[in-house]
Amino acid sequence: MATVRIFNRLVLRGLFLSTILLIFFNEVLIYYIYQRSWQYIDCKYDNCTRILFIADSQLLGKTFDTSFYSPLARYDSDRYLQKTFERSFAYARPHIVCFLGDLLDEGNIASPQEFDSYVHRFHKIYSAVKNVQSIHIPGDNDIGGENGEYISNSNIRRFEQYFTDGDLFDYNNSIRFFKINRMMLDYKNPDRENNANRLRIGLSHAPILIGGGPLLRAILVDLDPHVIFSAHWHESRIFIHPSTKVINFYKSSTKHFNLKTLKEDHTYIEIMVPTASYRMGKTKIGIGYGVLDYNLTYTVLWSPNRFVFLLLYVFWLIIALSGVIVFRMMTRCPFRVSQRHYSRTHAIPQF
Repeated sequence: MATVRIFNRLVLRGLFLSTILLIFFNEVLIYYIYQRSWQYIDCKYDNCTRILFIADSQLLGKTFDTSFYSPLARYDSDRYLQKTFERSFAYARPHIVCFLGDLLDEGNIASPQEFDSYVHRFHKIYSAVKNVQSIHIPGDNDIGGENGEYISNSNIRRFEQYFTDGDLFDYNNSIRFFKINRMMLDYKNPDRENNANRLRIGLSHAPILIGGGPLLRAILVDLDPHVIFSAHWHESRIFIHPSTKVINFYKSSTKHFNLKTLKEDHTYIEIMVPTASYRMGKTKIGIGYGVLDYNLTYTVLWSPNRFVFLLLYVFWLIIALSGVIVFRMMTRCPFRVSQRHYSRTHAIPQF
C-alpha cells in the first residue's frame, strides 16, 4: 500500500509539473521564440520614422457569439492582442501607430452601450498608443459597407468621435498621411498646395491598387502617394501598379523600396498588412513594421498562431485524464482482486 501511494504521488506531481511547463511554454516562452525571428531595421539617419501597422484586430463582440464560453473567448482574444502588441511596441519603439480598420468586430451593429464598452477594451489593449501619435481608419466592421451594406451617418460620427479626434495628418513637416475610404469612395486631401513637399502615404482599410475605377484614378492623380498601406483580406501581400504584379510576403525578412525611384518610374506600391488577430482563421498573424527615411524598409513582426497552442491544452487535458484513469485502474484493481481472494480463503471452515 505504501509503495502504491508513493507512486500515485509521483505520478500526480509529474502531471502537475508538466502542466505548469506547458502553460509557461504557451503563455510566455513561445512569444520569445517568435520574437527571435523578427528583423531589426536600423535607422541610417537620425530623422528616420518608425511606424507600426495594426490591421483587423476585430475585438470580439457580444452579439454573434452567445455560447457559454464566449466570455473566455473574448478574454483570451483581448489578452493575445495586448500581449503581441506590447511586445511589438517595445521592439519597434514606433513614432506612429496606424490602425488600418476593423478595429472592432461588431462596431457597425453595436448599441451605444456596447460600442462604449468595446472602445474601453480597445484602449485598454492598446494603452501604449497614448504615448505616441496614432491614426485610425474605419473598416466595414466598424461603420458598415461590406458587400454594399448601408453606411449610416451615425456610425461614421460615432467612429470619428471615439477614435479619430486628434489623428495625425502631418508628421515633422515631412510625412503626410491620407485617409482613404473605399467603402464610401472617398478620401481626405485638405491641403493640396503643400502635398508636393511631403512624403505621401495613403492609408485604407480595403485594397486600392487592384480595384481600378474612378477612385483609383482620382487617388493617383490627386494624392500621388509614394506608398499605400491597406488591410481587409487578412493577408500579407504587396501590389505593384501598373504592372498588376502581386507578391505574397510571408517570410521573416525585410523589403526595401526606393520611393524616389518608384516615383520617377511612375510606379505605385501597396502593402497589405496581415491580421493581428488569431480569430480570423489565418495561420499567419502579425503586425506590420516600417521604417521611413529617404526609403522605406518594411517587415512583419509575426505572432504565434494561438489556435495551435489552445489545441495543445485540449490534447494535454485528454492525455492527462486518460493517463490518470488508466493508472488508477492499474493500481487499484489488482489490489481489490487479491483482497477478495484473501477474504474468501479465510472464510473456508477449518476441520
